[in-house]
Amino acid sequence: MRVLHVVSSLNVGGAERFVIDLATQQKNALSVDVGVLSMGKAGEPLEEEINIANISLYFATAIRDIRQVVKHYDVIHIQSSHCLLRVMLASLGLSVKLIYTRHNEVVHQGLKWQGVYFFANLMLHKMLFVAEKAKDNYLRKYPQYTAKAQTILNGVLPIDKVTERRSIFRLGHVGRFVPLKSQHVLIEAIAELPKDIQPMIEVSFFGTGELMEKNQLLAKTLIPKTTTRFHGFETNREIIYKSFDVLVVTSETEGLSLAILEAFASGTPVIASNVGGNPELVKDKVNGFLYEYADAKALALAIEELMDAQTYKIFSDKSRQRYLDEFSMEICALEYLKSYQ
Repeated sequence: MRVLHVVSSLNVGGAERFVIDLATQQKNALSVDVGVLSMGKAGEPLEEEINIANISLYFATAIRDIRQVVKHYDVIHIQSSHCLLRVMLASLGLSVKLIYTRHNEVVHQGLKWQGVYFFANLMLHKMLFVAEKAKDNYLRKYPQYTAKAQTILNGVLPIDKVTERRSIFRLGHVGRFVPLKSQHVLIEAIAELPKDIQPMIEVSFFGTGELMEKNQLLAKTLIPKTTTRFHGFETNREIIYKSFDVLVVTSETEGLSLAILEAFASGTPVIASNVGGNPELVKDKVNGFLYEYADAKALALAIEELMDAQTYKIFSDKSRQRYLDEFSMEICALEYLKSYQ
């Protein structure tokens, strides 16, 4: 079987990282002839990881150029809405299966998207979702996809991590500095902690983006006694998850958060906003904490509670076990293979 994954770019993002992990697992464990087509530009950050994995890589944006690539594959797995229309047009008349995965819970509205999805209903073999809530939301708007819709939970590759606790409680956030990621909520939550606890906290932000400088200024203003590090761009996940004890997710919306799955894979407990697919992963007071989006006081209380060593150990063990039982890339790749077949 020949499978081509299509992404909008190879910039760092959850969907892009997932595609590389999935393609690597398909190639190495399932003997799939796999390739990646990017509609971005050569030299983007994740290109090196694809080359290291020895996966065929193509760059194309024009429909005629996309067609020259897709005609050599059996399954075209579209991983971004920005690629959907052009890939469908490029595939007209070809004997290929088109699979489309929605990686977030946003439901496209408007006449343009209604037209795209009318066409897509004629072309797609499957429309896949990474969370049940995302699928349910979509089918309320586009019920014509009911027969083609399926949920396949994301998976990640294992991450090694030393999990012993330190005297400083280290919080981490992984994501681009864009409005929907809402990193400012974590800074505001630390400011809500008692004054004697704030110096015992360290927070690391991994990511770049338009709001990074604004959050740096906010941290200096609100939490001057808390060590705050802005690491910028980092692709090595072992470096990332060894840098903190707890992952904090502050997003306004999420599909099935790759950062949460990576945290589980490394045995890192999670505190997450109660949005999108987050409650499908984090079970409140079982393997982590949930709080209502933008509620800095509730997030602060969760941070304090997780500083208890016994609670931390329980959540860490249960997070790692949940990964092994449900979210390994081995399980995920097999589910995708079934959907292709």
